[in-house]
Amino acid sequence: MKDAPEPTINQRIKVLRKTLKLTQKKFAMILALSQSQIASMETGGREVNSRTVKQLCDSFGVNPRWLKTGEGAIFSQKKDTQITKLLALFVNLEPRYQDFILNAIDRFLKMQEEEEGKHAR
Repeated sequence: MKDAPEPTINQRIKVLRKTLKLTQKKFAMILALSQSQIASMETGGREVNSRTVKQLCDSFGVNPRWLKTGEGAIFSQKKDTQITKLLALFVNLEPRYQDFILNAIDRFLKMQEEEEGKHAR
């Protein structure tokens, strides 16, 4: 019985997207690509260039060795996937909700600074 062929880089990109629970549309938005480019990439109709590899690794914390060869863990750092998911959700919000989130983050940062100041005393 023949072993199944190793997944290609194109197939691993699809695995990555599904692992992140992102639609092709959201995935494409984060990478500043079109949905059709992602679809073509995932099916093997579009070659994955070094710029795209770097962008995937930087944007999603992907282990470049896994992406290129399938060896090792998918992610270099687990924490990066949370940031990526947050970004994917954020970019799909209407601008008024994005502003609300940014203002809330500013308030939380100020609260944190105040708490740290109290503990330092």
